[in-house]
Amino acid sequence: MSSAPKNTRTAILDAALDLFSEHGFHSSPISQIATLAGVGVGSIYRYFSDKDALIHALYEKVDGSLQCAMKENISTSVSMDLHFKYFVRCVVHYLYSHPKEFRFLEQYHNSPYGINEVQAKILQQDDGRPTGLCSEIFLNGQQEGIIKKLPLPVYISMLFGPVSYMVRYSLSGYTALDDTIIQSLADACWNAIKA
Repeated sequence: MSSAPKNTRTAILDAALDLFSEHGFHSSPISQIATLAGVGVGSIYRYFSDKDALIHALYEKVDGSLQCAMKENISTSVSMDLHFKYFVRCVVHYLYSHPKEFRFLEQYHNSPYGINEVQAKILQQDDGRPTGLCSEIFLNGQQEGIIKKLPLPVYISMLFGPVSYMVRYSLSGYTALDDTIIQSLADACWNAIKA
């Protein structure tokens, strides 16, 4: 039994993810994305005004999946340190098991496309408080006096810097990634921010 064919927009996004993660933004022309997606070039422009819009739409899709993975099974009824360490483990497992998405996110966050997006996410406000799971964890920890009082971007750097390097080295074959290493990474990230 064959599965239903993908819709055109999904096929375009999947092809873009394959090419961007393999060759980068600049070496992945729209014509190649169209060929890989099995659509005409004009079809891409029916869904996305230009390549930049396609890149941003793909980011929304990939980041949305990551956000869902981070929120799964996270219990706020446990202590702050267990909550944080579980969060780190979830992020590492997701990124390691989704290498194309990981390479795309790294590329996006380290490009002019991502700088404004990341800043906006960190600074998103809801009733005067930043929103998002990361910001929520860090702000709750500050309020409880459990973690050091640092600006939100510093926490993000102290979390995603080590996580990104560990996943990158593991995917490159430089180091093995197992539960012991992941737990050690989560412990080290926690020790860096705890009060």
